[in-house]
Parts: sequence; C-alpha cells; structure tokens
Amino acid sequence: MELSIHSQDPTPKYLQLASQLQRRMISAELAPGQALPSVRNLARNLGINPMTVSRCYQLLVETGWLERRRGIGMVVAREGARERWKQRNSCISPSIHSLIAEAKELGMGRSELLALVMGEWQE
Repeated sequence: MELSIHSQDPTPKYLQLASQLQRRMISAELAPGQALPSVRNLARNLGINPMTVSRCYQLLVETGWLERRRGIGMVVAREGARERWKQRNSCISPSIHSLIAEAKELGMGRSELLALVMGEWQE
C-alpha cells in the first residue's frame, strides 16, 4: 500500500494520511477486518512523527473507519462498510461536475464528452 505525505500541501499531515486511507477503504484496497501497519512502522515508512499517525488513526476510529483490536492493532471497521462503499460517488462527484461545466463552457455536447471520457478510459 503506497501512501505519501506532501510537505508543500497546506493540509495537515494527519488529514492527508486519513484521506488516503479512507480512499483505500472506499475502493476496497483495504478490506473490512484488514489490519493496518503499526503507528511506528507507518511513521518510519513515511518519515513523519508517530504522533501524526496516531492522530490520524484516532480520527478514523472516532469517525467509524477503523477499530482497535486487542493483539492486532488497528483494523478496518467491519461496521459501516456498505456506507463507505457508497461514498465512492461523493469522492468523484465534484470532479465530474467540474468536468461537465467545463465541457458545456467549451460548447461540447453530452455524447462528445462521453466519447472523450470513454476514449481516455481505454488508454
């Protein structure tokens, strides 16, 4: 699992990390019940302070994305997996709305835009 922190991004590091983990849970790259790396290991791999990872994990526990398991550590929460799956659409919707608005501004029709998207998807 590739995760990265961008120091030029004004978003706090723990939120960058939380967002990346949420996207991986939504896409099912991280499945319900799957263990996450320990705080120390993930911090070492990313070159960040362990408190940053701890804060991220705590946020994800509080919001229902992760749960603590004795003897295992942090795992993807089993409860709410269906709702997280539905959130995929909310992740991409703003980009779609922006794309449609731009296409309309350029005078593109629906079928022209769909053909362009399908062509890009093929590549």
